[in-house]
Amino acid sequence: MNISMLVGLLQNIAILLAFTLVYDIIWTKETNFRRLLNRVFAGITLGGVAVLLMLSPFTLMPGLVFDTRSVLLLNSGLFFGPVATLIAAIISAFYRIYMGGPGVMMGVATIVFASLTGILWKRFRPNWRKGNNILELVIVSYIAHLLMLASVTLIKEDALRQELLKTMTVPILTIYPLFSILVGRLLINRMNNHKLKRELEQSEARYESFINRNSDMMFMKDENRRFVVANDMFCKIMKKSREELIGMNDDEIFGKEVADRYRDSDKKVMDTGEIVYYEEVYKDKVTETAKFPISLGTTKIGVGAIIRDVTIKYKKREMQEVLLYLSRLSLLDHDLNTFMEKVHFHMKRVIKADNFFIALYHKEDNMYSFPYYVDEYDKSDYSEKAPLENSFTDYIRVIGKGMLINKEAEMRISETFPLNQFGDDCLIWMGAPLMDSSLKEVIGVAAVQDYHDENAYKEEDLVLFEIFANTIGIFIERMTNIKKLKEAKDMAEQSDRLKTSFLANMSHEIRTPLNGIIGFADILLGEIEDPNLKEYTMIINSSAHRLLSTINDVMDIAKIESGQINIVRENFDIVPMLTDVYKFFKRQSLKIDLHLTIPEESGRFIYSDKIKIQQILINLVNNAIKFTNEGYVELGYINEEESVLMYVKDTGIGISIEDQKRIFERFTQVDGANKRVYEGTGLGLSIVREFAHLLDGEVWVESEPGKGSMFCVRFKSN
Repeated sequence: MNISMLVGLLQNIAILLAFTLVYDIIWTKETNFRRLLNRVFAGITLGGVAVLLMLSPFTLMPGLVFDTRSVLLLNSGLFFGPVATLIAAIISAFYRIYMGGPGVMMGVATIVFASLTGILWKRFRPNWRKGNNILELVIVSYIAHLLMLASVTLIKEDALRQELLKTMTVPILTIYPLFSILVGRLLINRMNNHKLKRELEQSEARYESFINRNSDMMFMKDENRRFVVANDMFCKIMKKSREELIGMNDDEIFGKEVADRYRDSDKKVMDTGEIVYYEEVYKDKVTETAKFPISLGTTKIGVGAIIRDVTIKYKKREMQEVLLYLSRLSLLDHDLNTFMEKVHFHMKRVIKADNFFIALYHKEDNMYSFPYYVDEYDKSDYSEKAPLENSFTDYIRVIGKGMLINKEAEMRISETFPLNQFGDDCLIWMGAPLMDSSLKEVIGVAAVQDYHDENAYKEEDLVLFEIFANTIGIFIERMTNIKKLKEAKDMAEQSDRLKTSFLANMSHEIRTPLNGIIGFADILLGEIEDPNLKEYTMIINSSAHRLLSTINDVMDIAKIESGQINIVRENFDIVPMLTDVYKFFKRQSLKIDLHLTIPEESGRFIYSDKIKIQQILINLVNNAIKFTNEGYVELGYINEEESVLMYVKDTGIGISIEDQKRIFERFTQVDGANKRVYEGTGLGLSIVREFAHLLDGEVWVESEPGKGSMFCVRFKSN
């Protein structure tokens, strides 16, 4: 291999190295190269490079030239695919034919073999670049150039063929594969560089998107605590451009107190390497900040931070605490003004409420009263009712829902609802209806307003304010109901006092003359001998007793209803009590027999109200006598283990099962024909039941029509 041949090959290599730079232009984006037009352009470009290589050949003899087109076309097939490679091969083949000479066939064959080798290798080994690509390049390069060496057989002249084999065998099997491997490796490096660059661009795009599209504020500071990264939200809150912020420190942005606080937290992060969390209020916003160490390379440590606006979360938390407090307060307070003062105080924790009022609507006169009114400018006296027709307040009552009203909203509302100005003009007004517990009727309106900042309230504030309004509405309704209940209670107590006074008066005014009538009738019965007069006197006496019994029953029922029955418990023996009841009725002129049945083991003590039990037995015996025309009435008791059962048994008309269910109801009286034909009010058995229940006893009846009845009452012994 002489010097001229080496120079020609070096020139070709220089062109090939320049070709790798062309790769940057052709393969700018792999996705673009996949389009057919881009592949055609690449093929034409590669064909042009191949022609350029053939214009700078090593000429072995006229018509027999050598260049590195095989290296180009082999790598074209490996990297650019069939379309671009075939176009480049066609251009190269045509130009080689155009050059002519005895080596035309060999030159065209070399073009074909190199192109096909690269194309087929890429086709059947698509992942060759991912493994040991050096070995792959060595193998495919030797295959291509062995085929190139084999194409020498296409030269017809033996002498020329022999000379060619003698001169070019070593370069074809050493230099050409080496150049192919070198160019392939360079292309792989270029491809990897492009891939890394693309991934870096994607990573930067993702990073920028993540940073700048995040609703949280984010920044990074270097080791000198100067800002090196600031996202869009941080720039927006700071009201500075990114270019202005980069390079600044906290002292240049914040006041000294704030800057010192931030400097301390930065120092803690950088010194300890730990994440620092804290919460603060900044520009009417509540924020949560997380600061963490950032590696700046070598040993330098910076600070990164994520700042989240938690104002809404904070307000909700505060709102929960406030509502819990107010719910407890509403159960304790009974004064609306005191309650509203406390509501107003706690409302300021979550809503700007320097100007706040409550307007209660009175349907009867279409007026509003103001139980609570606080305003920094309007000092009018709102102790009296006022008409607010067509005001903001009236509008909220009419539509029945909360609303934010600024100048723009006011103009929009005035198109359909005529608005009148009341009080001083404000920049923004927020109102919510006060609903009753059924949520169907608006009982008033709660409102706040601001004279200084048109952005003082937002939609989330309206949601919170509506919750306050709901709590206030429930409290006002509760106070109204309590007032009504108190009035009803006062009326009931007054009625009860009147009833008590009436009962006392009636007891005295009616019973006293009746007792006088009965007493004198008894005297007359002993002295009058005229039969007619004696009969008249007996009628007077009987009627007076009957009237007194009726009055006693009515008085007892009235006392039971008014809860004026006093229970006086004592330990007593029931046998003497039963004996007294028996003797009371035995003295009367009865048409039937009256029996008293006392067990052999007589003497049974119980702890209860003796007078009430005695009255129960009197009513039962009286009832039995009334409904028994013949036979007997039996009064007695039965000892039980833990109780005593007293009974009144008769042989009267009996009671059907249907009537037994209602026999103890008031004013109920039945006979065998289910008709009321007997004397009495029908209150005796009702009084028996009420007294038995008051004494923790039980009463019932066992009866069959025509066979008599047995009324039983049971009381515990102790």
